[in-house]
Amino acid sequence: MNPELKLKLAQVRALLREHKADAALLGLQPNFSWLACGGEAHIPLNSNLSFGQFIVTAKGFYLFANRIEMRCLQDEVVKGLGAKPLLCEWHDTDSALKALKSVADPKRTLSDCGDWATTARPDLFAPLHYSLSETEVKRYRALGKAAEAAMNETCQSLQPGQTEFQIAGLLSERAWARNLTPVVVLVATDDRIKNYRHPRPTTKKLRKFAEVILCARQHGLIVALTRMVHFGPISKELRRRHDAVCAVDTELHLASQVGTPVKDIFRQAVAAYDAVGFADEWQLHHQGGPCGYQGRDYLGTPTADGVVLENQPFAWNPSITGTKSEDTILATHQGTQVITPATNWPMVRVEDEDGLWLRPDILVR
Repeated sequence: MNPELKLKLAQVRALLREHKADAALLGLQPNFSWLACGGEAHIPLNSNLSFGQFIVTAKGFYLFANRIEMRCLQDEVVKGLGAKPLLCEWHDTDSALKALKSVADPKRTLSDCGDWATTARPDLFAPLHYSLSETEVKRYRALGKAAEAAMNETCQSLQPGQTEFQIAGLLSERAWARNLTPVVVLVATDDRIKNYRHPRPTTKKLRKFAEVILCARQHGLIVALTRMVHFGPISKELRRRHDAVCAVDTELHLASQVGTPVKDIFRQAVAAYDAVGFADEWQLHHQGGPCGYQGRDYLGTPTADGVVLENQPFAWNPSITGTKSEDTILATHQGTQVITPATNWPMVRVEDEDGLWLRPDILVR
């Protein structure tokens, strides 16, 4: 058996024993991709549901899908994993329930989605993939490198007069060309940067300043990054604000050490905002949090329950009105590692008590 799958099945079965359940049903895309060892089973990009489901029992491992999807899943998504097919008809709910009941009692089945009258406990399954395996880390590094390349190439090609929709299209094209799914693409230009923290693209044309944001998925894993591009010299005030947000981002990165409570990292960030002269800015947008198989598993807050784990990804995204700093990092016992490192890009050097840290500067063109 695939060693990665063997470990993950053991995790699910341990959960079943702990909660005295007979079976687990996984139907949400993040959990499906995790157990599929990187296989993706999405159709609409605006849905978190996979188009097949896994069922795990004490001794069984099944792929549950209708006739439309089964062949594609077997040929392209879960090939080689050894999941036994449980086929149902797309038009016959009774046949689906019968197939499920042939291997598990829905009333004694935990699920992440609540389908088929199972007990919905998504909170039990998400933590199983907070810490990435070494195999997943390799996939994640490759994803981060490709996402940064798509972003970098797009930003280097921007021209005044392009609409935000056109910029979003260029970024999406470059992501797809690298076998990445652009699950979030946000673009703001000029005044919209200071007005909106989540800027959906519009028909507005770029004049001097652009903010470009990407969340890209591959093998079920997601990275996030933001870059800023300015045509012509930037003002002293924008310089001050970007240096400040890079200092806050550095604090978040270097505080993300294995074993540290996430709420403590958040509180350090709030103190960092105050130290750089922008005490209230953290209240204007969330600061990000742990990620991996979701854009964010949960947000960092003053009361967040989580503790940083070995090989746990984070995407912090501090912002100060008019600018932002964001990359995806990995917490390890060797220290923080940037998964989406900027290449051939100007960098801000931030001196911290823990040493020198580099954050992407505003690209001036």
